[in-house]
Amino acid sequence: RKAMKKAIELTKKADIRGVKVKIAGRLGGKEIARAESIKKGRLPLQTIRAKIDYCCYPIRTIYGVLGVKFWIFVDKE
Repeated sequence: RKAMKKAIELTKKADIRGVKVKIAGRLGGKEIARAESIKKGRLPLQTIRAKIDYCCYPIRTIYGVLGVKFWIFVDKE
């Protein structure tokens, strides 16, 4: 959760309208996998013309693999 908040704060410096960060996997070394996400600003996923950048990264930890996904809404008109 702390890393997700830091990622959102780093995007404040850029000219963006919205951001969403989602982490899934064995969070905190727990036995059961879960997912957490944080959203800030506007993120129109249903609008086709919206400029949304998406990326997904697998991250290896000592507990297993975590999946991190980013959605960034850049409003260029």
